[in-house]
Amino acid sequence: MKLSSHGRKVHSLGRSVLAIEGLVVGTKLSPLIMCSVDTGDRGLLSSFVEWWHRETSSFHLPVGELTITLDDVSSLLHLPMVGDLHAFQPLHVDDTVQMLVDLLMVSTESARAETAQCRGPYVCL
Repeated sequence: MKLSSHGRKVHSLGRSVLAIEGLVVGTKLSPLIMCSVDTGDRGLLSSFVEWWHRETSSFHLPVGELTITLDDVSSLLHLPMVGDLHAFQPLHVDDTVQMLVDLLMVSTESARAETAQCRGPYVCL
């Protein structure tokens, strides 16, 4: 387990801190700016990691089973839980090919071959 806070690195990203904070505010995740795992109790976090059961998505504690709900996250991190975080729009194969060419700098032919193999606007990892 690795605990880290990258808050100090914001100054070295090449953009002004206000511009970065503006991007975060636009996602409605601005309460996370004030959160830092460095202020947490590392022993307590390690204990929770040991008690986490991935199969049931819950903690198995000596006093019983505990499941973290969205309401718990909202209360602890002061994040509003309303609506979708992101609404995905359907993607056309031609748009996917163009994104592969622009962002991953692959050839148009290999991008078309990949989307044809995946039978749609997808790529295999």
